[in-house]
Amino acid sequence: MTPSLSTLKRAELWLITRSDLEKLLELERKLQQETPLKNKAALNFMLSMYLKYRNIVRRLIMCYDQMLHTQKRELIKQILDCAIGRMLEYKKEIVKLDYSDYQWPDNILNRMKFTPDDLELFASVSGRERLEERRKFIQELVESAYKVPPMREHSLSQLHIESMTELGEETLKTRVPRRKLRAVPSKVEEIRESPEEKAAREAKLAAQRAMHRAILLIQSHERARMGRRTGAEVKRIYDYNRKVATGHIIPKKIDRAKYIKSAITIQRAWRRYAARKAMKKRIARLEEVLGMTTPSWQSRKTIAKDEENFQRQRTQIPVFEAHTKKAISDERTRLLRIRGPGLMEDITDEIHEWFVIWYDTVGQYDVFPAANLGGSVLIATGQTSTPQEYLMEKLEKKKQVKRKLVRKTEQMMIPVKKPVKPEISGWKMPQTEALSCLEEANNDFIRNWSLRDESDNPEQEEYLDLITEKLCHELQLEMREIVDELMRAELALLNKALLKDRGRDKKKFAKKIPDKADVKKATDRVRIEKKKKDILEDVPVEDLFNELLQAKIIRNYRIVSLRDWLGDLSYQNYEARNELRDYKERLGEIKQLVLEYCVLPLISKETHRIAPLIRSVCIYGLPGAGKTLLANAICSEVGALLFDVSAPVLIDKYVGKENQKRLIEMISKVARVYAPSIIFLDAGEKPWLKEVPPAERHLQPRRFAKDFVKLVKGIKPGDQILFLSLSEEPQKATAAFIKLHDKFIRVPTTDYNTLYMYYKNLLMKYHGVDRNIDVSCLAKMSIGIPLDFIRQAVEKVLSLQRRITLKFNPLKPIEIMNEILTYQYPTTEMIAALDKFEKRTSLARALEAKKKALD
Repeated sequence: MTPSLSTLKRAELWLITRSDLEKLLELERKLQQETPLKNKAALNFMLSMYLKYRNIVRRLIMCYDQMLHTQKRELIKQILDCAIGRMLEYKKEIVKLDYSDYQWPDNILNRMKFTPDDLELFASVSGRERLEERRKFIQELVESAYKVPPMREHSLSQLHIESMTELGEETLKTRVPRRKLRAVPSKVEEIRESPEEKAAREAKLAAQRAMHRAILLIQSHERARMGRRTGAEVKRIYDYNRKVATGHIIPKKIDRAKYIKSAITIQRAWRRYAARKAMKKRIARLEEVLGMTTPSWQSRKTIAKDEENFQRQRTQIPVFEAHTKKAISDERTRLLRIRGPGLMEDITDEIHEWFVIWYDTVGQYDVFPAANLGGSVLIATGQTSTPQEYLMEKLEKKKQVKRKLVRKTEQMMIPVKKPVKPEISGWKMPQTEALSCLEEANNDFIRNWSLRDESDNPEQEEYLDLITEKLCHELQLEMREIVDELMRAELALLNKALLKDRGRDKKKFAKKIPDKADVKKATDRVRIEKKKKDILEDVPVEDLFNELLQAKIIRNYRIVSLRDWLGDLSYQNYEARNELRDYKERLGEIKQLVLEYCVLPLISKETHRIAPLIRSVCIYGLPGAGKTLLANAICSEVGALLFDVSAPVLIDKYVGKENQKRLIEMISKVARVYAPSIIFLDAGEKPWLKEVPPAERHLQPRRFAKDFVKLVKGIKPGDQILFLSLSEEPQKATAAFIKLHDKFIRVPTTDYNTLYMYYKNLLMKYHGVDRNIDVSCLAKMSIGIPLDFIRQAVEKVLSLQRRITLKFNPLKPIEIMNEILTYQYPTTEMIAALDKFEKRTSLARALEAKKKALD
């Protein structure tokens, strides 16, 4: 959970983060001016920049998650999206240079004085309230699709009449006797329950009756037991008194000194026992306070209070947003009434002046810029060519024609060698759109917020000057669109009149035509639009969603968090890599990789557009490794809409090429409208199997292989779509399976560190378990066993009967070990097959090619 901060601390954290971001951007500017770096220096520099961006992203998430001011929150979100995009760009360059998705920069972390906690990202990057709104929106879509139309309310008499009319001739042959008809009650009883509600009500009543019977049974047995116990005690006392009265038992008289000595001995033994017990409790309490032991129960008062404060802050965010929207709406109405008409006249005069300048200088008119290129905005900003430039271009074209003729004759006489471009050795981070957006957002803060004294605004109200400035820009663009349409029609009339006036000239006159590049763009756009025109154009998206939902292609998933993924980091891989020893990634690095490749690019449209495009990811590993948990966590963290296209789901559905094409078009269209979306394929190697087993031929797994390729290729930047597949036997697939996926993430087996943490968390929840139980032995013996199997084994050992006896019969590690050893370890052939497949991936092949080149 993100720690809750006060208003002062939030502002202070935001200012410190913004200052660090400014220093980082200054370093980026210096890098653009310096010479390229060598490979090793470049890798160290990229890692340091990547870690700095990661730390800044972590702090920006905290600021965005708890900021109340709506305008400042929008600015932080813009900076956050750009920072994530730039961080992922550095990650891409590091992987390209290092040939590995995993990095262990311990030396850089020590130099920057960072710990792993300083770089851990909170997965709720898109904002918790946005995530909850997204989940609620999807749930409403599903409920509306399954919503049954309300049943008409019928009385029993109406139901009887309807049933009589529906029976027809057969009912007339077997008439009901008159006295039975009289037995129908005259009181009208209305049926208001649907079958589902009736079944739920009956199940609830049955459960209540069963619980009542169980309580009565337990009470009767307990009363009988207490009665038997009391009766036995009374009978024992009665028998003793009777034997004493008859002389069968003669009570011994104890000397008082001996009695007092015995009492002292008993008291001494009891006090020693009580003292040892109190000391043991005191030591246990001290160790618990110092964090030396893990208690079975912890007070959550502080955590609950912190969560309550955070929830109270979150409830204020929609209030601030609604207040800001109202202010924007009022200001927009005012500006439209006051400045709208005058603005249209100014834009019209500006374009008329442009017409006059061209006509006076050239004697004709320029081509009006296309709407998709900006329209009259290009004229206002001076991005169109001037008449003088147009005349100079005409002269330059004539000169170029002459030069080409001269050059051809020279080439025929003397062969000319092509100039060799000098190769630039080294690496240099390019200037990308993510960096440009980040600098623009930073300049926006400097221009609008750096000199603003916010101490005068303790209520965090919106700033009207920023709203007015933004609305004026938007209003001008809207007015320009309207004026542009009118001016295009006027320009067409002017060109028509100009052609008519110069129709009798000796020199043939032709109006200026658009550039070839603009014509090619326009024709390509029209061709693409015609190509994209499909059979689903007139079908509403809601109907397509309902159809996919009914086919169970769109389905729900279990809500889990990436925080639920338990795994420790690798703390010795840095030394092992430098010493050229074998090393392997741990479960902790998997969470980081899933976050960067699957979660962060999908958090917003802007991030997906500027970040490196990752269309498809495959998560593979041994059975029970936790691949499904990761898939559910990815969907949960972004609030994605899940499309399940696994072979068992699509069996006997959409048969035929046309239906298959229609299904892919439906998924593509619905996924873009309700983005972010994840197209999920379980057993992802099945469509690309070299040979389908006879037991799975009825599933026809290879039916959609080509369609999946087209679907993945159709994912563009900004679509917020990810093709996610899980696989246990990827080695059985062909090369097309590897070519389809951009990234492969292998889930490793459990390691000692992770198992030690897991056993501690699992066993310490039970009150009677010894706090000093040998967890290290259990972790050492359980290496390679999945966590889920260990959880089931511990729950089986610590049954209710065993937990009752823990106080006088402590739990021993051998009890859990006997249950754990029933696990069937994967064969060496399975592990070797996965290792062999890992060498077939693109990164492994690139690394192998580099080694061969060095040799």
